[in-house]
Amino acid sequence: MSSTQPTASHFIGGRYVEDKSGSRFDVIYPASGAVIAQIHAGTDQIIEQALGAAQAAQQDWAARSGTERGRVLRRAADLIRARNRELSVLETHDTGKPLSETLYADATINPKISRR
Repeated sequence: MSSTQPTASHFIGGRYVEDKSGSRFDVIYPASGAVIAQIHAGTDQIIEQALGAAQAAQQDWAARSGTERGRVLRRAADLIRARNRELSVLETHDTGKPLSETLYADATINPKISRR
């Protein structure tokens, strides 16, 4: 199994954020019961930081035209498709599902939906 320890416990405003004052807990791989990572719970400070970042991002998003938002969403879909295997492996670690299922059923974006 590849390394599953994340860079930090949280991702806020486009960057990794670690706050070790949150309680630490194990991330368990359901298929084996093995501990595959340890992360910290979000504290009130982390939650406020995330809410602030989300509110700022929403204002920027709302100011964009529909065409611009569509381009951003198309690019996001392209990136997800390009990283399908990596995302599928993470989904397998998270859920314990077989990789054969996450590769083709979970992480892949339906091209009929994303290419309209």
